[in-house]
Order: sequence, then structure tokens, then C-alpha cells
Amino acid sequence: MTIHRRHAATPLSFEAFRTLHHADYLTYARACLPPHQADQAVQQTFTALSADWRAVLGSPSPIHTAWELFTDHIRADDEPCCPTGALRAELTLLTTLGYSPDRIASLTGLPIGRICSATRRRTPPRRESSSPPP
Repeated sequence: MTIHRRHAATPLSFEAFRTLHHADYLTYARACLPPHQADQAVQQTFTALSADWRAVLGSPSPIHTAWELFTDHIRADDEPCCPTGALRAELTLLTTLGYSPDRIASLTGLPIGRICSATRRRTPPRRESSSPPP
């Protein structure tokens, strides 16, 4: 029996993060970019995260820090999905892709209230008529 040891330079916490988020990042990226560019953006994101993993973990919200880095890689490509600073568009896309508010929160590191607020449909204000109905 052969036992393979993990490379000491790759922390187990990073491998766990990658396992949890890689498929979702790829789904989002492929909704924004052609497949090859999406694959590259996701790979670049995880390479950058791995290189600076200690700093990511030391941030106030490592999941949100990773999400911001990821969306920066998406927007850096020639065919951006969402304009810079368009958090609402990002959250709406995730909702369109079928993600629940809870799953979006665990993927982006944002509070669920902010997600629900940004993605709920806005209904036009009710207009009152100046004359009573007949």
C-alpha cells in the first residue's frame, strides 16, 4: 500500500476551501465567460489564494476576501459579466443560477440579510387614485 503525503506548502485548510468552492466558482465563471476564459479565471484565483493563503485567513472574512479576488479575476477578462462594483448583478446572477440565499452567503461571505435585500424583486409603489372607485 502506498501512502501519498500532501505537499507541506499547501495547507489542509486551503485544500478544504478549494474542494468546497471550486465547482461553484467554475459555474459562476462559465455563466460570465467562455469556457476557456472561465477555467483560466478560476485557476488564477485559486493560484493567487494559495500564494497568499495566510493573509486571506487573517482577513476579517476569508470567504468574502476570496470571493472579491475571484470576481476581480472575472472582471479582468475581456468579456466581463458584471460591471465593477455591481454586487447586485453578481448576487442576481447567483440567484438565476439556482443558488439559495443561504448558499450565496456561504459562497460570498456576505450577510444573508444583504443578499436578500439585494436580490428581492422590487415592486413598484402602490399608487392611490385621486378619485374613488365606481
